[in-house]
Amino acid sequence: MIRLIATLLMLTTMAGGYMYYDFRMSARLAGRADADGLSFAEYLSGLTDRLAGLSDAASAGGMPTRLADMLPKAPEGWKLRAASAEDLRPFLPKSLAKADKAAVAALEALLSGVSGNGTEVAIRAYQKGDRTVLVQAVRYPNLIFTSSAALKERAALQAISAQFGAADVMTVRGLDVTEDLLPEDFRGRLFLADVGGQIHLRLLAPRRMKDTELLPFFETLNVEAMNASVIDKVEGLGKVPLIVLASALDDTDREAYVAARARRAADKAQRQEEARSATEVQTAAPPSRGSLGIGALIGGLFGLSNATGATAPAQAAPVQVDCATGKNGVKRCMVSEDAGG
Repeated sequence: MIRLIATLLMLTTMAGGYMYYDFRMSARLAGRADADGLSFAEYLSGLTDRLAGLSDAASAGGMPTRLADMLPKAPEGWKLRAASAEDLRPFLPKSLAKADKAAVAALEALLSGVSGNGTEVAIRAYQKGDRTVLVQAVRYPNLIFTSSAALKERAALQAISAQFGAADVMTVRGLDVTEDLLPEDFRGRLFLADVGGQIHLRLLAPRRMKDTELLPFFETLNVEAMNASVIDKVEGLGKVPLIVLASALDDTDREAYVAARARRAADKAQRQEEARSATEVQTAAPPSRGSLGIGALIGGLFGLSNATGATAPAQAAPVQVDCATGKNGVKRCMVSEDAGG
């Protein structure tokens, strides 16, 4: 019995040390220098979601889990290589003296790392003769999308859109791709898309490349794997065996396509707002008795009711649990002692 107690205490100490370290790191991932802005209830909620995400990834049917493996394969005749700063030169204006600084910064960001612990970045360059195509994908930490302490960061990521003018270009297996219309003196075409606001994709191609020439890149983009790896998943995204190219449609079909994209964008914004509200409500609720942590579990095993070492009563009063699901899908439970027991 003494050996069992010693083993349990050792495991509790190790788990407590890990949770403290992970708690501090989670606060930093949420954009804070310390843990003061992240409550322990929010941390536990995020930890549960991260563990669930690991389970989902493990059962994803062999799909890649590394962001780099989800990027397009090199089309026939193209060579895949590491990107370098010199790759931007052909896309910039011949004279930078009067170039749009925001546009220059947008292109330079394609080759720069994104700050933040837990942020995954993958950058690839595809070469064929004198033509280069650059692809960047950034995946932000799960905690930003599970904790109310990071609601502002989450909303900001979900609101990212075209800076210079948007054109509806194509839809790849349910993923809408937009061209951010760079100023005329720039010699590139910038395309963007996002998956759940958590993965942001950018593709930069020479201005002379037509939409049909870009299809081989988007055809091998693993949208399904990206969707499986984010918190805010969209059912069926990546599984639709269809790529719609707006420039290949006639006027009537193109109008219908643009209208359908607008509806999807509105629905997406509504879902994201509801998800953020649900996260805020969930983390604001008091923790249930079943989520008090490892200390409560050990205390229950050895009859400890608090840190002072007082033993629990021989028989606790029976409890009654009443649960109800609200209109927003959040399940709320109230625990009370049964006076009639």
